[in-house]
Amino acid sequence: MELKIISIIFSIYFFVLMSSSVFASMAMPNYGINENTKECSRFFMGDECSSCELPENWKMIEDFQCPNGYKEIDKKSVCKSTKNPFCCTLGNSGSRGDCEDLVVNYVDQKCAFVENIDKCEKLPMNWEKSKKEDFGICPSIDYKWLDETLNCEEKIKDNKEIKDNKEIKDNKEITEDRDKIYYNIIIRIPLAINILGKII
Repeated sequence: MELKIISIIFSIYFFVLMSSSVFASMAMPNYGINENTKECSRFFMGDECSSCELPENWKMIEDFQCPNGYKEIDKKSVCKSTKNPFCCTLGNSGSRGDCEDLVVNYVDQKCAFVENIDKCEKLPMNWEKSKKEDFGICPSIDYKWLDETLNCEEKIKDNKEIKDNKEIKDNKEITEDRDKIYYNIIIRIPLAINILGKII
């Protein structure tokens, strides 16, 4: 009997969890129109894990269907994902966040963001990028998120990049020196001669 009750409770919990995820992504569609092309489309305008805008020349309407005289097409909104722990943890009720810089410590069961994963040469001990089977996000709500950004050893610039930066700096200094010489010849020297002529 107790086992049956536990099974029922678990089933209800699973249903509620899945429903919240489904309904979050199935919000009432917003309709927008393009008055220039006489086109109409439904748009997803974001959730707690993304912020979206209409494409250029499109505006939102209050109707829940296309107006008469407008052709309905499938136009995508312009969305930007949110970079925060909630949106990058498995089982959240929103859409997938910006999880590119997410790293996981599977040993200590922790998750964190680095400033820029592309610039990381080496992560601290036991830290790594989220595994493929975890879909690139924090694998469980039981994992603890670090409050601060995790530091990593940044990649050392290669010799070519260092040389290019040095050449840019040298060229800038040459240009500045040339400008100073030009200023002295064209502006300051004639001015000094003019003042000297008045004194004499």
